[in-house]
Formats: sequence, structure tokens, C-alpha cells
Amino acid sequence: MKRSSEDEYILLRSGQLVGAALLVFVRSRALKKIKNVEGSVKKTGMSGIAGNKGAVAIRLDYANTRICLVTAHLAAGFANYEERNRDYRTISHGLRFQRNRSIDDHDTIIWLGDFNYRIGLSDDKVRRLIRANDLGTLYENDQLNLQMIAGRVFPYYSEAQITFLPTYKYDNGTDEYDTSEKARIPAWCDRILRKGNNLKQIDYTTAPLRFSDHRPVYATFQCTVSSIDEQQKEKLSRSLYDRRKRDIAGSGYNHEKTDEDTVGYNSIAEGLPPASSDRRKWWLDNALPVRSQVHPPQSNMVLNPARPSNPFAATHEPDWVMIARTEEFGKAERKSQTVPAPPTRLEEQRLPLSPSGHPGRSGSASGMVNAVSYGKSENPPSPSSTSADPSVGHKPAPPVPKKPVLLSTPSTRPNRSLGNVSKIGTQIPASAPALGRYTSANGPSNAQLSTPGGSSINAKPRSNGPRPTSASRPPPPPPRRGTKRSTARTDLLDDDIGDEGTTIPSLQPLRPN
Repeated sequence: MKRSSEDEYILLRSGQLVGAALLVFVRSRALKKIKNVEGSVKKTGMSGIAGNKGAVAIRLDYANTRICLVTAHLAAGFANYEERNRDYRTISHGLRFQRNRSIDDHDTIIWLGDFNYRIGLSDDKVRRLIRANDLGTLYENDQLNLQMIAGRVFPYYSEAQITFLPTYKYDNGTDEYDTSEKARIPAWCDRILRKGNNLKQIDYTTAPLRFSDHRPVYATFQCTVSSIDEQQKEKLSRSLYDRRKRDIAGSGYNHEKTDEDTVGYNSIAEGLPPASSDRRKWWLDNALPVRSQVHPPQSNMVLNPARPSNPFAATHEPDWVMIARTEEFGKAERKSQTVPAPPTRLEEQRLPLSPSGHPGRSGSASGMVNAVSYGKSENPPSPSSTSADPSVGHKPAPPVPKKPVLLSTPSTRPNRSLGNVSKIGTQIPASAPALGRYTSANGPSNAQLSTPGGSSINAKPRSNGPRPTSASRPPPPPPRRGTKRSTARTDLLDDDIGDEGTTIPSLQPLRPN
């Protein structure tokens, strides 16, 4: 008899994670009822990095029933049942489909795979119970059974009664359990669990295949699916809406302007809005925050800040408190902020009077003014009353670095001997030698300077002791061999050579008096 094409199975979706693979086959005639098919994987090996452990899941909607199939390979090891429990929690909470749907967001769920839970007995005792076919004692010591009873793993899941021998670990191609040096303890590592009220398990056994060290396990389920007629659902929904619309129209309310959810709800007190609904909220006014219309009983009253934040808490504090007037409050605040000024000390230094009878009013550059120190509470003096001398009442400015005289040519040497006199407009020839700090070896030179007021000042260099002469200087060192240039002046550079090729006279610094 030839099978109809509608009875053929086709591959709907498949997924693989290293050694774990999941393939879903469906009959071709059921394709029109299946929709929203998705797949996802979750790694748990090496803290989620490796895929040697983990799960593959496929979900689908059969009619109006949501179905999820999960195959998992959990952590190995006899005593690592806690790690296997963590792997289950990681997969159950971490594996996600589209729209953030998880495994538990389905009506029917089936887990299958190598869960690696062992039997907590010694190898000799387990083998002896297997030979005696005492499956009840073995199941009582099964780690997965104990962990599910304690609620630590697979909550609300069920497993059919196990009627087959442990499926791990066989010698390949035989029915003998592990005979290697490791002598692994036989266990039910391969399991199938279900969750859903619409599932009924029919078979749960092993297949007689010997090409692996595991015996394959399979199960048969009968699933009841729900199917909804969308046209009938839309017709029923329209009927209910029209009936509700007629009820509202007969009650005298305008259903176009009145929220039907608030019909029959009145305000509990005068001035308060009616009850809120999902579409109408009394604290919003046309999608804007509501404004408070509560006013104080009197203009000089405000809300009491001492009241508790919970308006329903019992308290003896009044709602409103009196406040002082704005003018009185401002006067009191200014009075509290007034601080008495500290006493000041005015020091005045009397200086010698000039011939005109006024201190500091002299035509010469040595004029002086009164030195006054002011306290912090007094206003500072005006610029016209301050002293022209920066050393009086002010900290002197730091000296400006300049090129030494010996390293400059006569045309670029600065004049440092006149101090403040050069600042008031004194014209000094560019070729005049520096005065006051240095003297020529040929003797001091005098300079007569004139100020803008017409007075003249004789600027003379000061000396502290006898002037050095050529006889008091040490003899020059002998010339170097192999050169015609003299080394008599070792303190001069190339800039010290004059325009005519002659050196300037020897200058010696003078000590201040």
C-alpha cells in the first residue's frame, strides 16, 4: 500500500550545540496548523563560554497551544549534582526566544537529554541491585529523583515510572556495564521530563541500540491542543460590544465623551474627581499633570513643614501655620545678618615738609607724601591720594631679569643707576656708561641729568672704599701657546668687543654703602 504524501514526516526545525542536537519532524498535513517556529541555544560549559555543556530548544505554536522542546547536556561527575542544578537554572532562566519568551512561557514543555545525574550508591551495590532487578531501591537513591523531591531542580515537572535498567555506562557493542579501569557506576543519565496539564505519557523505555556507551531512551506522549475559531471569536466579541453600548446609551450617559469604566462611580466628597480607570486618571488633565487648586485660609499662612509626609498618619500638627509679613521678615533678616565692623587703626607717618609747606610737593625727584595704612572696614583711598612711590604701603614688585652688563654691548646696556629717575622722563644717552653700580678703571665719571620740571640732578657713582687702580690689580696671565690671542681678559665674551675692535675698560662692581 502506498503511503499518502500527507502522512510523510518532514524536518520542521533543527538545532545543535556541539554534541547536543534537536530535530523536530512533523507530518506534512499538520504544517498549516503550525506557526511561530523558533530555535535558541544556551551554553553552560566553562561558565557559559564553552558549548560542550548546554541546551538546544525549539518552540512552536500548534493551533493555539504553545509547545517547547528542550534537549540538554548537563555537567558530568558523580558528586557534581549541585553544578548540574545550576546548569538547569541557567538554561531555564537564560535561554530566550523572540519577544523575550522563556521556556516556562509555554503550555507544553518536554525536557530530554543526558542530564548526568547518578545513583548515590557504591559500584558493587549498584551492580548487585541491577542483577536482582531491584529498580525501586536504585530509584530511591537516584540523584535527580532526590533533587526534584527537595525542589532544587525541575520544579512542577513529572517523570514517568522507570521500568528499564540504567542506561550508562556500557561497553560499546555489548550489554555489559563499564569494565575499564575507571569502572564507572551505572546510572540513569538519560532522562525525559514533561510539564503541562494537556500531556499524557504513553511509553518510556530504551531502544536496543548498542553503537554507544549510552542506551537511547524514548517516550511517547499524547498532547491535547486547543484550537480557536477566529471568525467565531470576532463575532462573539462584536456581539458583546454592541450589548454593552446599548446598556450605556439607556443609562443616560454619553459613551462618546464619558469613560464607560467610570459609569456608576461617584465622587466620595465634594470637590474630588471620580474614580480613575485604565484610560482616565484623575491626576492627569489632558495628558498634563494636574495643578493644585488648594489655597491657604489666609494670605499670611503656609503649609506646615512639621507635618509628616504621610497624609494619613495621625498627628497633632495643624495643616497651616502663620508667617510674618514680608516687610517685617525682611527687616528681621537684615538685622540678623548685620555684623559690627571691627575697630580700625589709622596710622599716619608725618614726613618732612617741602619748602612750599606741603609734604611731598617738591619739584625735585625726592618728593615724599604721607604714608597711611587703612583698616579693613574703611574704604580704600582714591588713586589721586596714593603715593607715587610703590614702596610705600605696597609690596614691591619682583625684580625683572635682565642681561648682565658685561654680556651686553655699549649700545644695548640698560641704565640701572638712576632707579625711579629714569621713569619720570629722564633722557639718558645710549652711549653713557652705567652709574651707581660700576666705575671705570680710569676713574669715576659724572653725569648731569635734567628732569621735565627743569631741575637738575647730579648722578654720581657711589663707592665703598678706595677706587681700584691698575697698580692694585694682579698681573695678567701669560699668553697661551699656539695662538696670537691674549687671555688677559677671561671674563669677556665676543659681545664685549667694541665696534672698533677694542675691548671696553675693565669694570669692577662696587659694594653698597
